[in-house]
Amino acid sequence: MLLSLPVLSQIAKKGFKWLEKLEYEKAKSVFDELFLTDKQNPAVNLGLALVYSDEQSPFYNLVQGWSHCILLQNNMEKMMQEDLEYVGEYFMNTEIRPSSRPVKKKIEYAVTTIESHLIKYVREENNLALAYEVIEKFPDFRYYGNVVHIRNQLEFRKYEKQNTLEGYIEFIERFPNAAQLEKAIQYRNRLAFEKASSVNTVEAFEQYLKEYPDAPEFTQAVKSRNELAFGQAKALNTLQGYEAFINRYPDAFEVAEAKAMQKKLLFDYAKTIKTLEAYDEFIRKYPEGQQYIDIFNLKSLYLGNLYQSSSNFTSGVHWVRSFDLANENETSGSLDSLGNGRFFMAITSRKNDSSFTDVWLICLDPEGKMVWNKTTGGDYDDQVLFCSVNRKNEIVVAGYSWSDADTSSREVWLFKQAPDGRNIWSQKLGKWTLHSLVTDENNRIMLGGYQADDSLQRHYRIMVLNELGRKLWDRTYSGYGETHYLGIMPDQSVLAVTSRWISRMDSRGYIKWEYAPPEEIVYRNGWVSKNGEIYIAGIRNNNSLLMTRFGADGKKKWDKQYALPDSVNSIVKIREVGSNRLLVSVTYGNTGNGFIWINSLTGESIKEKGVAQDRIMDFLIDKEQNLWLLFESENAVLIKINGNDF
Repeated sequence: MLLSLPVLSQIAKKGFKWLEKLEYEKAKSVFDELFLTDKQNPAVNLGLALVYSDEQSPFYNLVQGWSHCILLQNNMEKMMQEDLEYVGEYFMNTEIRPSSRPVKKKIEYAVTTIESHLIKYVREENNLALAYEVIEKFPDFRYYGNVVHIRNQLEFRKYEKQNTLEGYIEFIERFPNAAQLEKAIQYRNRLAFEKASSVNTVEAFEQYLKEYPDAPEFTQAVKSRNELAFGQAKALNTLQGYEAFINRYPDAFEVAEAKAMQKKLLFDYAKTIKTLEAYDEFIRKYPEGQQYIDIFNLKSLYLGNLYQSSSNFTSGVHWVRSFDLANENETSGSLDSLGNGRFFMAITSRKNDSSFTDVWLICLDPEGKMVWNKTTGGDYDDQVLFCSVNRKNEIVVAGYSWSDADTSSREVWLFKQAPDGRNIWSQKLGKWTLHSLVTDENNRIMLGGYQADDSLQRHYRIMVLNELGRKLWDRTYSGYGETHYLGIMPDQSVLAVTSRWISRMDSRGYIKWEYAPPEEIVYRNGWVSKNGEIYIAGIRNNNSLLMTRFGADGKKKWDKQYALPDSVNSIVKIREVGSNRLLVSVTYGNTGNGFIWINSLTGESIKEKGVAQDRIMDFLIDKEQNLWLLFESENAVLIKINGNDF
């Protein structure tokens, strides 16, 4: 073979001579025969590369030409001097502008030119098969990435023409790095959305949302799905159907409408069924709005009728209502009338069996129907004792509030509400015990009770605040006892009834007159009539009810003692009812409650009535002389009854 190398070179030289004359067939024939003998021969591969890469050649094939360029590059070091000479002669004879560059440089330039023509050809041909051929055959091609990009572009055009969901899915899977990927995803998402829209079912949109969570049409798909799901719920028109929709699609625009329709269904159901369970279910789910008020009022009347059926109120009853916040017991409370013809209750209750107590405020119309209600209080227990409506029709409420779970943290709590339930102000007034609340013509607020000293001795205490809640004066007296009642005289002086001392004092707290009862009498409550007559109720010898009438000047007019079924424990309240009549409510024995009507002119008992039921929390007399009774039962029970007939 060594002896044949010169022979091969001479033959190859002939091939290049044919190339000079553009005799491509003869040149190719020579180079093909030599290639069969030595496929690695650099001169032969150069010759074939030139044959295949010349546009004038009938064998023009840049892919084939570049194949020989690769073999040439890989074996360049094997090119003999004799080969370089005739190759150089070829370049000198064919160059348009002859150059003095070395032959090898000219060969490199020729290879680079063929390479450039190849990539240009791939770009211009738009031939997918050509791109695949280059990619497959030349993985080390300098422009490999460009060819891949061209391939991807041509493939994308093909899928664009098909314009099918399946086609775009296939393109995305096959060419995840293609520059057209984003556009393919966009088209895929659009076609997938159109397909889901054409099917137009909840399931179709659910599948779309699951598969294409990043699609621009996602929001529209959610909207369409929600509309369809809501349509299904409306077609069912059941509580369960709306509940399922709300739970499954809580962010849907239709949730508000679904809740409204569900609320109406439950409202109609509760009104039709008329059971406590139906009322409770509606109130639990919808604790606001007019329908809540309507169902609340139906429930309060329902519970009231149950209460009356087991009571001893048989005549003169207008209505009975029972107020239940959350199926928990309601305890202490107070009752007053508003200047707009409405009434107001403040009750101690709790929202659930594990919570601390709160103050529950309820505004009522003359039929006992709730107009509005709200709960108020701090993080721990709160308790209401008294309420009073001032001349501005504002509601002043007094009781206790605890700052933690320890009972020693209890403080007197005072707050003011507007007639519509808006809070005006609230404040705590220290640690003492409260027995009385009253407001005067100037909207001053007066509180009475006692302050315990370090040895736990009780001292009379009276506090007066202006309508803004700022203290005007605050006195703790040296005498032992408790302030049980504060009343406002017609001239705005103050009547103070304490356990063993009665006094009338001016607006600054200075004594105008005072009276000390005998040792066996402990005064517990009082009432000042419109003409300034004073009625004081107390307990004589720890068991008997005693009433004393004083004139405005402090002169005693009569003393009367009344026989009751058992020893008197407390005097709840004294009020005028009708002409020349007083109504006094008392508790006696272990569970006894009673009323006694007294002639205010003579002090004689007109009649008595025992109420062997629940503890009386408060009562009032309305303008029509009807009696409103507030009882502590399992719930707060309010009864409207003729003031003199029951």
